Amino acid sequence: MSDKHYGISYLEGTASVLKNLKEYSYNSFRHIPQGAILELGCGTGFDAVNLANLLGSGVKVTGIDHDPQMIEKAKASGIDTLNVDFILSEVNPIPFDGSSLDGVRTERLIQHLSEPIQVINEIYRVLKPGRPLVIVETDWGSLSFYNADIDIEKKVNRYLTREKVNNGAAAKQLTGYLENAGFRNIRLEIFPFVLKSLKDAFTYLLIDQSLAEMKSSGELSNEEFTAFTFSLQRADAGNYFACSINLVVISAEK
Repeated sequence: MSDKHYGISYLEGTASVLKNLKEYSYNSFRHIPQGAILELGCGTGFDAVNLANLLGSGVKVTGIDHDPQMIEKAKASGIDTLNVDFILSEVNPIPFDGSSLDGVRTERLIQHLSEPIQVINEIYRVLKPGRPLVIVETDWGSLSFYNADIDIEKKVNRYLTREKVNNGAAAKQLTGYLENAGFRNIRLEIFPFVLKSLKDAFTYLLIDQSLAEMKSSGELSNEEFTAFTFSLQRADAGNYFACSINLVVISAEK
């Protein structure tokens, strides 16, 4: 997996603003009265703990992440939840036997993988037949600013999808990944995420970091960086700043 450009505080912040979307993504698992569910790339453990509490003691939820700090935080978060566990591990291979899991959920993970198809195949391997997979992913190519130069915006989108995020176009390729792996009953839903302040764009999309990196690497000239930043600041000061990005929720069955 590629180096992450975010930390624990970032995941905790986005968890609050994505609360409704996260809860919606749990629906595919609500009918499972007992068994084992995997939260792949669990981060701070927020969703694994929520799923464990939602589904009750008959379901064991395991979270996997390759980051020791994330796992430490996740274990602390789930200390009072008996039916959740966390494992420090890479996501490929998945440390479970074939056809052993009753569900797999993963959020904003595929975009960071250099070999996403292998991981999708691994998920297929560990799922029991007929059991659900749910993927929540960011479509970085859908990022739109409504107050800035369109040509510079295109450069920002290209940087995010090809440089900043390891597999930033993953959201648009997920259905193909799933079809090729053998998944069926694939369903895709799109959820626009609209931000009305520059502070929120910096906080939840890390736009300030990306612009600074683009300037430093020469992806943006000093003039482009200044013009783009100024247009966003001007819109924010005038209370007409707006940007949006789509998140997708894809569900499927083995």
